[in-house]
Amino acid sequence: MRFGILVTGVAPLTAAVLVTDWDVPVVAAVLIGVVALGYFWAAKRAGAWPVRRTVWFLGGLLVVFVAVASGVNAYSGVLFTVHMAQHLLLIMVAPALLLLGRPFELLPGGGRSLAVPSHPLAGFLLYTVVVAGTHLTPFLQGALTVPVLHGLEEVLYLLAGLLLLSPVVGVRPGRRPLPYLLRLVLLFAAMVVDSLVGVALMMTPHEPFPAYAAVARDWGPGLVEDLHWGGAMMWVGGDAMMAALAVFVIGGWLRSSERGDDLGSWLESARRSALDLDGEVQVDDDDEALRAYNAMLSRLSVEGDRHR
Repeated sequence: MRFGILVTGVAPLTAAVLVTDWDVPVVAAVLIGVVALGYFWAAKRAGAWPVRRTVWFLGGLLVVFVAVASGVNAYSGVLFTVHMAQHLLLIMVAPALLLLGRPFELLPGGGRSLAVPSHPLAGFLLYTVVVAGTHLTPFLQGALTVPVLHGLEEVLYLLAGLLLLSPVVGVRPGRRPLPYLLRLVLLFAAMVVDSLVGVALMMTPHEPFPAYAAVARDWGPGLVEDLHWGGAMMWVGGDAMMAALAVFVIGGWLRSSERGDDLGSWLESARRSALDLDGEVQVDDDDEALRAYNAMLSRLSVEGDRHR
């Protein structure tokens, strides 16, 4: 089966088909292999690298491979619900696993060159544009008919998920970790995006992507029903994954509260960081002024006692 071609005799989608219908893109296979080898090499150079991080990272690469090479990818051009499953795998599941592998810590300088892209606002804006732009515009129709656009779509999902979830799981190259309260706010904002786009798809009364109508099949849900189920998957499934991450964040917050890692301490750090000039924190003047003021008050108090 190929995108953009009227396909007849498409086998009904079953679990067995999802497992056995593989069409491995050469470029994707090479890239995944290179990334895996690079991670192993860097982890070996790092010395005592935790095994669990390697397992998380390899799990993320496996999810990417399944999403782009298995029956999930083959049937994403047949059913919108399968497209949505691929979407969630690439934008939520794979990025979370990859980031738990802490790959940026293996880069030279801890990946400080990625400080700007890892800003939470940048990640949220890209996530919003990608989710809305690939489902509420003709972009998906193009991705269903042009293989290059389909590959670009998959890359955008993975990149948007990585940038959104990076501060959520505490991976911020070149920056201080985002406070837990703001991580929850970021997740809630992303849930709103998923909900709005999902509901918009559920309320669409017609099939907006003609490429799905071009696939002749006599099984499965109707075109509009398939679209509505896909919208429900984005709304409910996406929010459920976000909620699971929120539980993860809250657990980390509760564990860190004993160490005083709260919003107040972060605000103080942010204040000092804002006064950082040429790589040196310039807060000595403030501290010296406060000490001088306290010393003056003490002297006045002593002099007042002498005159009594």
